[in-house]
Formats: sequence, C-alpha cells, structure tokens
Amino acid sequence: MSISSSFSFIKGNQRTILNVMIALVTIFGQQAFSFFAFNCPCKPTVNLYYGLAFTVVPALVLLVFGYAINDMTWKLIISFRNGPNLKYKSFKLTCFVLCNITGTATIAPVTWLAVTLLNGLYYGCGMSEFLSVDSWKAFDNISLPEQRNILARFPCLKVSINEIKNISELRNEGNRILLFQSQVAGWILIACVTIVAFLAVCIPRYCSPLSFLHLSYWAQYLENEDSLFQETVKKHSQLYALKHIKKFFGFAPEEKQVKKIRLPARADWTMISGINMFTKLEHDHCQYSLLHTWADESTVDGHYIPVDDVVLEA
Repeated sequence: MSISSSFSFIKGNQRTILNVMIALVTIFGQQAFSFFAFNCPCKPTVNLYYGLAFTVVPALVLLVFGYAINDMTWKLIISFRNGPNLKYKSFKLTCFVLCNITGTATIAPVTWLAVTLLNGLYYGCGMSEFLSVDSWKAFDNISLPEQRNILARFPCLKVSINEIKNISELRNEGNRILLFQSQVAGWILIACVTIVAFLAVCIPRYCSPLSFLHLSYWAQYLENEDSLFQETVKKHSQLYALKHIKKFFGFAPEEKQVKKIRLPARADWTMISGINMFTKLEHDHCQYSLLHTWADESTVDGHYIPVDDVVLEA
C-alpha cells in the first residue's frame, strides 16, 4: 500500500481510528490504574463500596468527558434555546444527534467496564463477602457475620485467616469463582454492546432516504464543508482582528516598512484589559473582545511617533 493510499485510508476512517485509539488508551489506563492505585481493604461492606468506586466512578468520569469533548454536544445545547419552537422533525433530529453523541461518548466507559470485568480485580474485591458457602462444610458452625468477615479477606492473599484450618484451598476456589463470574459478565457486556452498536449502524442506514453512494457523498460533502468553513473562519477572523489591532497600535504585523506607530493611552490599556464577556449591540452587531469594543467605541486619534525606516522581520 502506497503512502497516498495509506493517507487516504486514514482520512476516510478518522472516526473509527479515533475510537480505537480511545479504547486502547482506556485499556492501558485501566491496567495502570489497577496496578498503582487499587488496594482492596478486605473488610465487610467496605469491599463493596471500594470495588464499586473503582468500577463506576472512572466510567462516569469518562462518560462526562466524552460528552464534553464532543463539539456536537455544545451545538445541541445551544439549539435547545429554541425550546417549544422545536418542531417534530427537529425533535427527531435532536434525538438522532443525541444518540450519535452518546454512542461516541460511551466508548471509553464501556471499554473501562469491560476490561475491569475481564480483569476481575475490582469485582473480586467487591463481591467476595457474598460468595455462597453452602458447599463448604468448614463454614457450617460459623455465624453469618463471621462468614462475611472471612470471605471479605479472600482477595488479600497476604492477609492470614486463622479461623479455619487449611483455608488456602477454599480461598483459591472462591477467587476462581469470582474471576469466572466477573469474566462472564464482561463478555456478556461486550456481546450486548456489539449487538447494540451493529443495530445503531444498520437502522439509520435502513431508514435513510438516500442510496449508498448518495449517503457516502453526503458524508464527504459535510466533511469538506466543515474543513473549508474552519479555514475561512480562521482567515476571516484574522483579517477582522487585524483591523482592530492596526487601529490600536497604528500598524499591522505584515507591514514591511512602518513609518509611525501609535502609543496607546493609559485609558486605552485599561479598556482592553480585564475579563471579557460576549456582548451584542443594537442592529445585530456583535463585539467579540475588549479590543473589539475599544475599536468600535474609540476614534482614531492618539499620540503617534515616527520610527526609523527599516524593514521589520519576524
């Protein structure tokens, strides 16, 4: 495969590659997190809370982070200002976009949960005290609270259990059962997510009024439109900002020969310094920064001084 073909493949599958990278980073992060941070307390009740905290909280954080870094989330939030004015068709579109955002945002947390269950460390710590001891005669004459206290120490191999003789075999068997349960739950989760993801891809395409090639063209058009829009936005905002900066300092950076420069007054510096909030004036004219506000509200007068006729280079 040539370099150009490889580049085209990567460009055409950017979203898939990004999702795979997110999953891989999550896997390595989970392994490192388990190795350096997890230390089962091996105490009744505390085990369950500790295991749940290491399982659910990171997944929840990754879910929120997945929503936060998606631009479509903020576009959708801003569109909610329409409120009751949203029509039924717009409501369906909103649901579709929300499902799309959620699908992307859940990649990292689902990967975290799946790897956590396959590893079995957190599950074994949290669920050890709930192991069934009906088949273990060694627990027949032990009260329920004491049974839970003994079982809670199963995940900690370095913690001795003196209440029962020859407890090592029971401990190994119990840990194997917990690992089995955790891994089965992990594979069930992976299977369910795979089926849901497959249906999420198939159903919209089945309901789409576009043909396969037309849908492909539409996706490519949106990608090109966004790319060109961002390039134009950068150029447009650069030219617009350049106009205000030139008014403030008396020259622009691209000017090779600067005859004179403007010395901003103290009031000018005060006006453009500080915290800025987006403001909107009458006649639908916006002010994007304090410097922009100064340029709109100030005249071009000021103190100018001449400079040497030299070429300024970056």
